[in-house]
Amino acid sequence: MTDLIFRLAGLLLLRRGPQDLPPGWPALFFSIAAYVAVTAFNLSRGDGHPTPVAVITLAVGLPLTLTWIVLKIRQRTGRWVQTLTALFGSNALLSVLTLPFSLAAGSEPNMGLALILLTSFFWSFAVDAHIWRHALEISFAAALVVTMLLFVISLFVITSLTGPL
Repeated sequence: MTDLIFRLAGLLLLRRGPQDLPPGWPALFFSIAAYVAVTAFNLSRGDGHPTPVAVITLAVGLPLTLTWIVLKIRQRTGRWVQTLTALFGSNALLSVLTLPFSLAAGSEPNMGLALILLTSFFWSFAVDAHIWRHALEISFAAALVVTMLLFVISLFVITSLTGPL
């Protein structure tokens, strides 16, 4: 799994693509497990979310479904496992890397910490677009549109069904 983490770090630096990740189910399961663990921790902070299990279920289920749909439209379903491994794994790793800043920002407002967290939020869009660019063989601009559209759909569905995050 150390090799997978290094490859995911390469994704975060935009130096690797989803095709550079292991193609099998173990890497995907590890990435989803890491994503679920980080998401569960983040949802439990402070007052917590009233329905964390529903949020996590949707946060995993929506990318599984939406990724299949997008890849099916472009006739690239053979890339489903590696694309999901890249999406879940890079998101989990970035969340872990920004966790100290997120924890510090929660205790006392600080413009520097807020800027770091905002930058990491936008960087996650760049990383996801980088993944989609490779998975769909499209331009970065088109991949950014796909990324933003999937984010809006996911956010709308999750908040509609579970309340504000």
